Amino acid sequence: MAFILVAEPSASIAGALRRFLESAHHEVTVVGDVQEALARVRELAPAVVMASVSDGFDGEGLCRQLKEEAPGIPVLLLYLPEEEQPESRAAAAGAEACLVGPLKRATVVSCVNLMMQVAHSREAVAQIRAELQMQQSAGVRREPVPAGSSPDLDFLKRLLLMEVKRSRRYRYPISFLMLEPDRFAERVAPLPGPQRTSALAEILRKLAEALRDIDLAVPFAEGRFIVFLPHTPYEGAIIVAERLLQRVKEVESVPGLTASLGLAVFEPAAVKGQAQVSFGTLMKEAGDSLRRAQAAGGDRIEGGRPVPPTPTE
Repeated sequence: MAFILVAEPSASIAGALRRFLESAHHEVTVVGDVQEALARVRELAPAVVMASVSDGFDGEGLCRQLKEEAPGIPVLLLYLPEEEQPESRAAAAGAEACLVGPLKRATVVSCVNLMMQVAHSREAVAQIRAELQMQQSAGVRREPVPAGSSPDLDFLKRLLLMEVKRSRRYRYPISFLMLEPDRFAERVAPLPGPQRTSALAEILRKLAEALRDIDLAVPFAEGRFIVFLPHTPYEGAIIVAERLLQRVKEVESVPGLTASLGLAVFEPAAVKGQAQVSFGTLMKEAGDSLRRAQAAGGDRIEGGRPVPPTPTE
């Protein structure tokens, strides 16, 4: 159960939204005024704010004010059926999503639940990144290490295990990428140590720039990176993977660099029964796919078949 704030001046529409959300066991508060909505957000910190956009209610203006005061609270804007550009208007206002009437229960509930999951993922990623920054500030030395012993990897394991549990419960997909620049050790061998470190940092920066704020990229061992994509099915993961391979080619410190990428995807909705998957399963699938990409000559993506469930987790 979560607390949802509905900002809607129409009693009939607000009542329907309340029934939809309460049937999904959410707690709902309805307001009909922008200032009242702001006051309730400050007081109660809702999990999601739903705001109407109409002649009688400036939901986009409310969204802009909310993003200034509480940027972490997701906003769902509700547009009338005749609106022709809801997505662009919602994006300009800073909203995470929008719906266009007529509104149906399944659409409203699934959208709200997905927005909460994305918000949870953002919080988890922010926590992981904050811990990594604290380690860097404390002067923790990063060495190439075997799988399973990197501090970054330990954090990623925690995030991944949490998201796997959520993916089973809420039936959303997750994808896991392992990327390694082709012949990286050979390419950087003539470079001094600081320049090799700088090249790795540039690669990581290029990867991070190509990702959403809920995604996470971390170094696994020298010259190898792990990328975690929550709420991402196979089709979306392939798009991201192709983008990452192009970003590696833009690295200026090692001209002409290419990369191989292994992909593992877990889609619980496509698996019958109680789907389960482990960190080790995803790691093995992505690693095997990476080796196939390297054996095929590099500069390519391999893998991506949905990872089968494991007997236990």
